[in-house]
Amino acid sequence: MWTRYFNFIKLRRGRVIVPFHGEIDFSRDDIPVEICKELFNKGFPYLELTELGKSELYGVISETLLPKQERTKKR
Repeated sequence: MWTRYFNFIKLRRGRVIVPFHGEIDFSRDDIPVEICKELFNKGFPYLELTELGKSELYGVISETLLPKQERTKKR
C-alpha cells in the first residue's frame, strides 16, 4: 500500500497523467510502491515521503530529541 510510504500533496487524490506511466489514479490504494518511488526520485511534485517511507525505503533514521541537558554544549 503506497499510502504508508507517501503522502499525495497539493492536489486532491485522483487521476494524474504522468510521463512514461500514463494516467495514474492516486485515489486507489493498489499503486505499486516502486512506481511511487520512481516518481518521487524524478521530482514528482505531488508526492511526499512519510516518516515510515524515509526509514524503510531510504534508510533515513529520524532524529530523536535528546534531553535538554545533553543538547546544551559543555563548557
